Amino acid sequence: MKVLALLANAISELDEPLALELVKNGLESGISPLDIVEECRSGLVAVGDRYSRGEYFLGDLILSSEIFSQIMDILGPVVEPNEKKPFIGKIVFGTIEGDIHDIGKNLVGSLLRCYGFEVYDLGVDVPPDRFMLALTESGAPILCLCTLLSPGFEALKRTIQLVRLIERNSKIKILIGGLVNEKVREYTGADAWVDDARQGVEICLDWSRELTQK
Repeated sequence: MKVLALLANAISELDEPLALELVKNGLESGISPLDIVEECRSGLVAVGDRYSRGEYFLGDLILSSEIFSQIMDILGPVVEPNEKKPFIGKIVFGTIEGDIHDIGKNLVGSLLRCYGFEVYDLGVDVPPDRFMLALTESGAPILCLCTLLSPGFEALKRTIQLVRLIERNSKIKILIGGLVNEKVREYTGADAWVDDARQGVEICLDWSRELTQK
């Protein structure tokens, strides 16, 4: 799995040509697209850490997001015919109002699609009523909300309160991710929180199984 280790490093170094070449080589070597996506997560986490330490700037974060987007363009056609899982369920997804971070959101959304979820990605800076409308129109039983800003906790709470106001939506499972913890979950009223992409997928899979059994 040397290719995967090199891939994470290429992303953390923002080496776009090398990262794309490694992805293609990995696929040719028979490495699972899901494993490639997970390794991308490691690289993106490293980028985030370097940003936190002041080694990288906003432009570097944007570049890493663009690299990941190009990687998903390569993986998409491979996942569809060969590794597409049976349809599992629907999820409404987005970064809350006042926050334009999307790297983590895009990563988790890609993983969810790989596992068979139909993801309604509303993008970034999404107001509460848009989440509400998407839930109503799609009938999705799971809502995933992201923020990497502490002021975003209020927007998380407003969004979740709006969802809970509607009786039908009281049964909707709500997952929050990003710069969050158990205290934020309690404050906002979410059902669960994550700061890891794979863990977020596992929670959504568990919820989907529970909903199917009811």
